[in-house]
Amino acid sequence: MNLIKRKDDMIMRSEKHVVKKKRKRKKTYETILSLVLLLAIFLGAVTGYYSSKIMSFIDGISADSNDNNKETIENTKQLEDLEPFSALILGVDIEEGGASRSDTIIVATINPESKDIKMVSIPRDTLVTLPNGVEEKINAAHSVGGPLLAKEMVATYLDIPIQFYATMDFDGLIELVDAVGGVDVDSDIAFTQSNYRTPSEPVEIVEGKQHLNGEEALAYARMRKKDPRGDLGRQARQQEVVINILEQLSSFNTVTNLTSILNSIEPYLNTNATGSQMISVASNYSMAITDIEQLTLDGYAETKYFPHYGLDVYTWQPYEESLHEVQDELKEHLGIEISDTESMHQHANESEQAVDDEITTNEDTNEY
Repeated sequence: MNLIKRKDDMIMRSEKHVVKKKRKRKKTYETILSLVLLLAIFLGAVTGYYSSKIMSFIDGISADSNDNNKETIENTKQLEDLEPFSALILGVDIEEGGASRSDTIIVATINPESKDIKMVSIPRDTLVTLPNGVEEKINAAHSVGGPLLAKEMVATYLDIPIQFYATMDFDGLIELVDAVGGVDVDSDIAFTQSNYRTPSEPVEIVEGKQHLNGEEALAYARMRKKDPRGDLGRQARQQEVVINILEQLSSFNTVTNLTSILNSIEPYLNTNATGSQMISVASNYSMAITDIEQLTLDGYAETKYFPHYGLDVYTWQPYEESLHEVQDELKEHLGIEISDTESMHQHANESEQAVDDEITTNEDTNEY
């Protein structure tokens, strides 16, 4: 598999602290969906050789759920009928005390009939209103109410139903990179970034090509403040790291070492998809991986006062026209008529009850 590296451009306007993100479309062959979904497809390709280990791995990363509950039954039928579906992919930072904000937020819609995928990254500083009426950054939803609340908030934000979520924490990325032998990157800039596991030993990234281990790759993917492109620069580096991981995963040597790779990342992955659902995706939707379109939101940054923190906080908001354009494109890809969104909102309202009990106040672990 030959995976192609690409980086988005960003237009920065320093006046009035405004950053505009230019929306670009990219249609490529054998490019990036996300680490988790591509891993599922990869696993499906080798299930015949490692079936027992694959099923053990799937059991380990699947969240406890009732296969007979309404949502699971509906999602299973949707996959059996080969209907389009959407998934939320979260890269999370597990903090002391168990709270975790989502550093990476990606939504992918997969359509088996058109055999393509559309994906959009949502800036982590996006301003939203939580179900309890408190304004927050969208990346706080995971720490407040877990992946269920994160899924609900993103579904409401994009005005589409989201069937599945998958999360991987930073330790998982470190272990995965090390398990595949490290990654090669080509940095546009030189910078120093704190080390996630050993903060007293900062990571030095030089300009140009270099080989990184797991901790170095995480530092490379996380840095934002020192990049003149801001969050878009970080998104580009995250994609570069993931593409290199996928290149390693597609190699023969990696396939022969599958067991050790699965053992290294299993503790750090979590999803609401059942084992049968993941196998269905791997078996029936993998053809879509050859045609992926990346959508980007245009928006601006502004400082907003959060009373519950007593601080002015950096936030990001989309331009309304850009958000509606992305929403409509995702709806069309999922086969949703504009008039159908009322029923989707009703479903979203019903799902709020499922997360209400999980919402907690955790001001001490919030990141500004």
